[in-house]
Amino acid sequence: MVINKVQSPAEFTESCLPGIRELGMKVLGVVPFEKELTYISVRLLAERLFAKVITGEAGMDRLIKHIFVGAMAADPAHKNTLANIINKESKLIITSGDRSDMILTALDSDTSCVVLTNNVLPPSNIIAKSRDKGIPLLLVPTDTYTTATQIDGLEPLLTKDDTGKLAMVERLMKEHLDLKELMKF
Repeated sequence: MVINKVQSPAEFTESCLPGIRELGMKVLGVVPFEKELTYISVRLLAERLFAKVITGEAGMDRLIKHIFVGAMAADPAHKNTLANIINKESKLIITSGDRSDMILTALDSDTSCVVLTNNVLPPSNIIAKSRDKGIPLLLVPTDTYTTATQIDGLEPLLTKDDTGKLAMVERLMKEHLDLKELMKF
């Protein structure tokens, strides 16, 4: 048995592992939780949404760490909420293409990608700015709520293109699993 996604492996090993072994179960390793493995790439997102890439192809391997729905106005009344969004790194903004204020705000901060909903393209100056900054704009036909719900249901699967994640999994396996014992199975 391999125990995976453990928040505190040392604590788990000390407090829980003896009881599991008393039940006669052979534990081949306790693998820690790695937040990095829960992030999805813009490329995987585009594939899963069947999105059209408008611009920013060079940024398709960026990771998405935070997701925001850009439905509120980017005005002074929402200053605190907007500041929280802008300050988050590697974010995805989901908004309609006619929300130029929201898209421009996203493009001026650490944004991994903008998903444009309702098949609405933003003005050409915004597309040009996104292209210049290398931030992907993805176009989908669904509304903002449906798109956000689809994204919420995505699993962060590993793909052959996720070289950084694959290297992390390899390192975790080498460090936390009894590979010699595992190879016997």
